[in-house]
Amino acid sequence: MSHTRKKINNKIRIKNRFKDLKETILNLEQSNDDLRKLSDLKDEFISLATHQIRGPLGAMKGYLSLMLEGDYGLVPGGLLDPIKIVFKSADSLSKTVNDFLDISRIEQGQMKLFFKDFNLVDLVHEAVSEMKNVIKDKGLDLRVKVQDKILMVHGDKTKLKQVIINLIDNSYKYTEKGWMEISLEKCEFDKVLFSIKDSGVGIKKLTLPLLFQKFSRCSGANDVNILGTGLGLYIAKKMVEANHGKIWAESAGEGKGAEFYVELDIVK
Repeated sequence: MSHTRKKINNKIRIKNRFKDLKETILNLEQSNDDLRKLSDLKDEFISLATHQIRGPLGAMKGYLSLMLEGDYGLVPGGLLDPIKIVFKSADSLSKTVNDFLDISRIEQGQMKLFFKDFNLVDLVHEAVSEMKNVIKDKGLDLRVKVQDKILMVHGDKTKLKQVIINLIDNSYKYTEKGWMEISLEKCEFDKVLFSIKDSGVGIKKLTLPLLFQKFSRCSGANDVNILGTGLGLYIAKKMVEANHGKIWAESAGEGKGAEFYVELDIVK
């Protein structure tokens, strides 16, 4: 075969390979586009489904609460415990639905934030007040260390309260016995630090970097709380970051408790 013929054949092979590569790239782009459309449809479905579920769940919780409070008359002794169980189940399902709604809003870029200056000390005391009864009913020793009376921050008060309650609830669920300690203090560089520590199940070193990812749960979590979805800490991270803050966790290991921290800027 002549040298010229070889050059022509090489050019044809290169051209064919380039054509195949171009077709492969176009197919990948089409597949990615199809996957994006499916992901958008999935997000829309989750948002619609959870919205539709939240209404009936709210009604169920409302009527069950009225029954437990005696608004419909004295509840027969044999029905009291079953009603409490149903109310607790409806409440857990309601929290899961709200988690999926939050995820949907975050991933679609539809999470609305309303920033203003407020006293974080008051917010922490408010959150602790809402959670302290269930914590004490579990037999846990609750310690609250907040020395300052005023620590002003600029952020979305509702979202940050949700984060604080989420972290308290998370600590409560994964601490079967012992104690929980909640603190708030001013730090250097005009920062304020919220922390919650416990004597709970702890976190493996390998799990710590993954803890704030979606659907991530620490080892042994199912032994303590089978209803967890692995969404709460992911949502908390997104909300803290949206408030220009920082959130992280520390632990000495399994069975040695956990510590969660939220750092925010103080309003000067």
